[in-house]
Amino acid sequence: MTKQNQTITVNRLPAKTWNWLKMNETVIGMPRIDGSIAIKQSVAEAGQAEAEQLRMAQQTDWDKITTGMGEAMDQPSETDAAWDTELLTIPENADCGEPYVYRFAYRSGQHAYNRLHIYAGAHSRAKVILLCESGETGGMMSAIQTKVYAGEGAKVELYVVQTMNAEAVCLHDVGVSCEKDAAVKEVQLELGGAEVYTGTLFELSGEESTAELVSGYLGTGRQKIDMNYVARHRGKKTKSNMQISGILKNEAKKLLRGTIDFVHGCVGAKGDEKEDVLLVGDNMVNQTIPLILCAEEDVEGNHGASIGKLDENMLFYAATRGIPPEEAQRLLTLAKIEAINSQIPSEEVRGAVETYLKEQCI
Repeated sequence: MTKQNQTITVNRLPAKTWNWLKMNETVIGMPRIDGSIAIKQSVAEAGQAEAEQLRMAQQTDWDKITTGMGEAMDQPSETDAAWDTELLTIPENADCGEPYVYRFAYRSGQHAYNRLHIYAGAHSRAKVILLCESGETGGMMSAIQTKVYAGEGAKVELYVVQTMNAEAVCLHDVGVSCEKDAAVKEVQLELGGAEVYTGTLFELSGEESTAELVSGYLGTGRQKIDMNYVARHRGKKTKSNMQISGILKNEAKKLLRGTIDFVHGCVGAKGDEKEDVLLVGDNMVNQTIPLILCAEEDVEGNHGASIGKLDENMLFYAATRGIPPEEAQRLLTLAKIEAINSQIPSEEVRGAVETYLKEQCI
C-alpha cells in the first residue's frame, strides 16, 4: 500500500485472547482516500418503494449497525474528498427475481471508499451482488462498507466477489441487522489482492432470525488474508451457520477469527461454524481463532475444522489416471472455488470469476 499517513485498527475479536499471540486485532496503514469510485449498476425490477418506506430507510440509524471490521471502517482515512453512500431500498413484500449487481472497477493508484446501505422492507426478497475488479496493474485500494437492515420476514442474499490484481489492497466490511423471522445469507469470494481484510457481523435481534455465511478465499504468493466473522445471537431461537473454505499456497498468510456470541436471553439459539483449508506447499502460515461466547444456558454452539494437505492416496489415484500431482492440486483448487462461484446468481459475474482464474493460470 502506498502513501500511508495514518493507521486504523480493524477485525477486533469481541473478547480478547492472549496478547502474545498478536491475533486479537490488526493494525493497518491507510492512505488518503481519493473519494468514491463510480459504480456500474444493473438494477433488478422490484417496483417503486413508497414514500413512507423511503423515509424509513433514510431515517434508519445506520450507525447502530455494527460491522465485522469495526467502527474504524466508518471513516477509514482522512480525506478532502467526499465519498458516496448508496441507499438501496427494497419495498415491503417485493420479490426481486433478478439480482442487483454493483460493479466496482479500479484503476492504478486509486484509493476509493464506498458505502452501501441495503434496506429490505418486511417480507421482501432480494439478491445483491458486489463485484470488485481491476483491469490494470499497479497498487490500488478497494474499501467498501456494506450494511444490511432486514425487516420482519425479509430474505436477503448478499454476494461479495473480489478479483483484484496482485498489488491491490482490499477492505470489505459488512454489518447485518435482522428483525423477527428475517434471513440473510452472505456469499463471499476473495481471490486477488496483496492484502485482504474482511469482516462480517450478523446481529440476530429478532426471534427466529437466521444468518448464513459462505466464504471462500485463495491465498497465493505472499498474500495476506485477515478475516473476522461474528454471529451475535440476541433473539430467541435464532440460528447461524458460517462456512469458511480456502486454499493457501506458496508463502500466503491467513488469519481467521470466527465467533459465535450467545447473548443473555437468546434461549434456544444455535450457531455453527466450520472451516476447511487446503494447504498446498510448506511455507504458508495458517492461523485460526474459533471463539464461543456464552451468556445463556439453553443454546447450542459448534466449531469444526478440516485443515491439511492433499491426501496421498488421492494423489496416487490421480497419478494412476495419468494426472500429475501439480495438475491434481490445480483441479482441486478450481473445484473448491467453483463450488462457491456456482452459487452466484449471475452468469456475467460467474464468467468474470472464470476469466480471472484463467488469466491467473489457476
